[in-house]
Amino acid sequence: MNLKSLFLLAAITGLAGCSAEQQAVETAAVIDALPDGAYLIAGVTVTENGEVSQYSRDQIKIYTQGRFMYAFNNAQTESIDVGAGDATWSNGLMVEVPRVNHNGPVSGYSFDVAIAQTETGFEQTIIGMEYEGGRLLDMVEVWDTASTATSAFDGLWQLQARESNDPDITAFTETKMIGGGHYIWLQNVVSKGEAIQEFGFGTFELDANGDAIETAMTSSMPDYEGTVSTVKIELIDDNHFTQSFVYNGETVTQTYMRM
Repeated sequence: MNLKSLFLLAAITGLAGCSAEQQAVETAAVIDALPDGAYLIAGVTVTENGEVSQYSRDQIKIYTQGRFMYAFNNAQTESIDVGAGDATWSNGLMVEVPRVNHNGPVSGYSFDVAIAQTETGFEQTIIGMEYEGGRLLDMVEVWDTASTATSAFDGLWQLQARESNDPDITAFTETKMIGGGHYIWLQNVVSKGEAIQEFGFGTFELDANGDAIETAMTSSMPDYEGTVSTVKIELIDDNHFTQSFVYNGETVTQTYMRM
């Protein structure tokens, strides 16, 4: 083999090596998607105007079928904090587009949430989170996996119809998320002329009869926490379901549509 042939062989080998190295880097850069499921917060670090604060709170977040929902009692604003919408995984970023919050439908917002999976769940970082009143916060949240269980009712749902004989209620809207063996609901109600916002979340499991057993963990309604409710639940089709339960001695039936 002459000198020219040796040079060409070395060049080809070098190019092949570069290609293999590049492919390895590209393969290593692919980050597995965060599993669908329910997650409970373990701690929060907030930076605002250079001041760092640590918080703990009872908060849940559910990701399922390209949707998200979270809920908690916000001690800083002294009100509830609930949001839900679309969630799209993009190689380490969860792009969250809210469609509803505790005040009602929202649009025009999109948040790139950096997520690093851990052995027990994940950490999420949000830079420049805008709150009501113009507050800008940087937040790092640590989340633990509660469950990745699935059911036929998993998804983000919007109330379509409600059958109730309560004369005090003149308006009632609800968003409900089911996933990871847990649920969240958000209600905006007008009762006796007063606008009320409430939420609750807890565990969700189906019994041998196909009924849902909902065990409340946290809520804006203190009397709701710790309650165990049997809910008659039935899929109408892939995008609709009904649920019936007894409240204050009265049977309430609600119909939901998938968001």
